[in-house]
Amino acid sequence: MALLFLGLNEDRGGWDVLGKIVDGEIVEDPTGELEETVKGAYDLSDEDHLRRAFNNHYINAVPLAEDEG
Repeated sequence: MALLFLGLNEDRGGWDVLGKIVDGEIVEDPTGELEETVKGAYDLSDEDHLRRAFNNHYINAVPLAEDEG
């Protein structure tokens, strides 16, 4: 399982990459914002719950194909 997290950018005109979670582990987090947002509050191995929780106007969790993880 791999999820790419996108966050609405400051001018609200597009999306910035917040990071990536693969198999329940944060593997990319260039700003530290992803860990700050999800660590301890969510089970990182529960892809369905993460996708539901982060499907809003500010942050989106997008599933990646197996070869993209």
